[in-house]
Amino acid sequence: MAQDDEVLVDSDDINHEARTNMWRFSPTDEETPQIHAADIVEFIGQVIEARRSALVGEDMLLYCWHDAQCRQLRFSLVSRSHGRLPFRCALRETQDLSLIADRVVNGDWRNEHYMQAPSEQGDEQEIAPFVLPVFVVPVP
Repeated sequence: MAQDDEVLVDSDDINHEARTNMWRFSPTDEETPQIHAADIVEFIGQVIEARRSALVGEDMLLYCWHDAQCRQLRFSLVSRSHGRLPFRCALRETQDLSLIADRVVNGDWRNEHYMQAPSEQGDEQEIAPFVLPVFVVPVP
């Protein structure tokens, strides 16, 4: 589990730190029907606790998000000293695990219409600016 993985601390290079500390997953088609958002919330909670016990003395941020293009749930760690997360898009930081879990499980993995082209019927809708929801928690 996550507590066994080595964590890189690089207070000089947030992108190096984030890439090195990232893990990701997505289920197979056979696994998807058995996965529920509540399972993901529980799993993320276990990852947080494992990291808290493994990173005593380190001031890090654990964050997770749904990478829609890759259809993955992703996690990473960066030093709090950076004062930010390593994204170049607008973010909506949240402490609500269920928001991320519901987005990845019900909005993507269990949604057979995910990333399908919209129908050509009806009025064209204005495209809202992209804002990435990211769950963030300090560890330890």
